Amino acid sequence: MSLSTISLIELDPVKVSEAAGSKTAAFFCHRLPVRVDRPVIEELKLISNQRGKVNVRICLHDDPSANHHDMIALERQGRYYRPHKHVRKGDTFHLLEGKLGIFSFDDTGTVTDAVVILPGEIYRTAVNTYHAILPLSEFVIHHENKLGPFEGSDDSIFPDWAPDGTDQDAVDEYVHQLASRLPQVD
Repeated sequence: MSLSTISLIELDPVKVSEAAGSKTAAFFCHRLPVRVDRPVIEELKLISNQRGKVNVRICLHDDPSANHHDMIALERQGRYYRPHKHVRKGDTFHLLEGKLGIFSFDDTGTVTDAVVILPGEIYRTAVNTYHAILPLSEFVIHHENKLGPFEGSDDSIFPDWAPDGTDQDAVDEYVHQLASRLPQVD
């Protein structure tokens, strides 16, 4: 096994550990270099399926306090990804698998951009700009990077104009409205 090779199934605690208490299944890499290859991507899918189709991420940084965050995320279709913004950082999404809708909004909730990205494509959000994702395939796998550190409950600011997720009918209607703004992509 090379120095950069990792496994999420057979964890080597010197290289990777699973975070306890995070909102999604999250693994942190403790040593560089690290390589995310096809077997690791397949492990993401396996872990997601074994745990009830949960979202899973690999953090290529060693902990939430790191100044730069690189993550490989598997996110599932049918979940609500509430619009949010980060006051001092933007997000970059590089799609590896699947089909992903991405939206940018002004401060009043008007959609300013609605795109579909495919594998190999990249989308960058602006600093302090509301954005949201919408997986359009069973799951998407993307590389996300942004400034750290993770700031807990202050990291993402949620607007009043989007459903908070507690009313499923409101969420369904909102997501339907957003999806209707996306261009058709095969």
